[in-house]
Amino acid sequence: MPSIVRAQTGQSHFFAGCYYDTSLSKASTLFKNLIRPVSAGRDNDGAELTPYVREIVEGRKDFVAVAQLNGENPPRGNPIAMSVTRAQHEVITVLTPGLPPEYLTTISVSAAFDVMTDQAAFRNQNRFESIYSNMIIVNQVIHSRKQVTETDLVKYYQTTFKAAAEELLERAMKTMRDKRERASAVFQVKNMVLPNPLPPDLEALIIGGIEASADKNPNAREEELKKLTREIKHIYSLMIMDALDKAKVTNVAILPPESPWAEARILSRLKERLNINAEILAQPDASRMNGFEIRAGITAVNRAKSGSTTQVNLTMGSRIVRMKGPDAADHVPMSIQDPMKKVAIFTGARSFIESASFKRGVTRDITMSAIRDAAEGTAKALVPLLKTTANEF
Repeated sequence: MPSIVRAQTGQSHFFAGCYYDTSLSKASTLFKNLIRPVSAGRDNDGAELTPYVREIVEGRKDFVAVAQLNGENPPRGNPIAMSVTRAQHEVITVLTPGLPPEYLTTISVSAAFDVMTDQAAFRNQNRFESIYSNMIIVNQVIHSRKQVTETDLVKYYQTTFKAAAEELLERAMKTMRDKRERASAVFQVKNMVLPNPLPPDLEALIIGGIEASADKNPNAREEELKKLTREIKHIYSLMIMDALDKAKVTNVAILPPESPWAEARILSRLKERLNINAEILAQPDASRMNGFEIRAGITAVNRAKSGSTTQVNLTMGSRIVRMKGPDAADHVPMSIQDPMKKVAIFTGARSFIESASFKRGVTRDITMSAIRDAAEGTAKALVPLLKTTANEF
């Protein structure tokens, strides 16, 4: 067996940056209300938020101590990075007879935090692995008799984003360590299939995202679908890591989901730090490692209504495959004969109240909460299949 590397508590890290998708429109709510005010006119390079977030990170002395952050050049340790994937808001109007209208403005910010390493559990592999990965969606609700102004929106967007960054650091401090004893197998959430055509509740997410992104291009819908799919993949990957941790499974590694900014920026930083020309693997290549793809999808979205209460039900399914070639794959674990028993399935549900005085559709937080519940349950159901697969090969 190859030498085993076990990461110890107190391992050093460096802050690689805070990123966003550079294809983002400058007319989008994310750019107008967060990136432009914070970046003070810097070029649109995808890393404008880095100085702002660095101040947040370095201001958390407790996190700096736990992560042993250092400012060496070239940097030493494992890279940590944040990304902001979405920032938008929606307004709900509450009409009460005899009273002026009330406005509920919900600011929603999605942010991710990743701690990565080039040091695989097998010492003789240069493999890009996720030690810790988390994505959260933070909502701030403003209740007022007047609609919020543009100036207020900028303030609330910054407050919500900072809260997201702070919460990510808080969570990371508690669990940021590699607990694997030996990586018997490597897995990666490779895809996330959405129903076609989209159910109304998922379609509402796409429409809201396009409006917030202010993208007028013909491919705006396609790009928003990619963004939503990437978010759900990241959420599901996090839930799998959390489920493995709770089940005390320490012999598998989870590669982070494919990410344009991570592979373009973090991998190059790792190669520079290591001074190597060898490839750092970011894909679960079965021919070069004991790698498997986790394939997943949302299989059903429907509503159930009882009086004024409406419930959104969302079902997710997932399976594991081992690629034998470009177009050939084995559905694993091989020891399970019934194909349906190789699939993990779970339904998440969230409820909301509808009334004549409360005008609203299904807001983003309701649908995304149902997605997170489905991902959490599916991940828990997938753990026995991951364990069996890792022990088979």
